[in-house]
Amino acid sequence: MNLQPRIDRFATAIDRYGDPASCDSETIIDLLADAMHWCDAHGEDFHIGLAMACRHYINELNDDQQDERRIEP
Repeated sequence: MNLQPRIDRFATAIDRYGDPASCDSETIIDLLADAMHWCDAHGEDFHIGLAMACRHYINELNDDQQDERRIEP
């Protein structure tokens, strides 16, 4: 699986979202905190979404790794 499009998409989001004077880690923290507030305001469960995102991430890493380096569930 080519992960570069996902990496590029997030880089674009960080560039658009962040304050140019702040570092990327601060921007990521602000983005996630704002996502939590948005979920609260719209009745969405951020933590379930985060857990699902973690599962997708692990699956994508597994798809991208050689068999001998695969993460076993």
